[in-house]
Amino acid sequence: MNAFLAVVRDIGLLVARLTLGLVLVLHGWHRFTVGTGPTIELLTAAGLPEPQLFAWGATILEVVGGALLVFGLLTPVVAAVVVAEQVMVIVWLRWKNGIWLVDNGIEYPVVLAALAFVLVTLGAGRTGVDVLFRRGRKSSATPQTYDSSPV
Repeated sequence: MNAFLAVVRDIGLLVARLTLGLVLVLHGWHRFTVGTGPTIELLTAAGLPEPQLFAWGATILEVVGGALLVFGLLTPVVAAVVVAEQVMVIVWLRWKNGIWLVDNGIEYPVVLAALAFVLVTLGAGRTGVDVLFRRGRKSSATPQTYDSSPV
């Protein structure tokens, strides 16, 4: 049963990684091809300092970080940065608009942050490249057996 649950967990993490990674890549690529001008204008109107830096930082994070998530490379680190980015989006830009996405509210960044937080806490799973860099578990020299004799 544990092996089955481990496989289901890995499939769930794969789906989460691919979903978040592809959404980020597509969103960032759109911003890159259209230009960061609209984002810079939005950030300037919100009164943020250095809107160009934030706009380009978000674009690079979404394209490069999304690709890293798709492959499962540096998953907890990239996902933590995505959580931080989405919290900043919520606090600085969307909070005043309410919950619903149709009103430019917090709905979308909350979902992205929650999905990224799952990857921060659980990692890439066994289907990600990160697994190649894990240290092997030390196996004990003697196998553990059940001794039924009283001591």
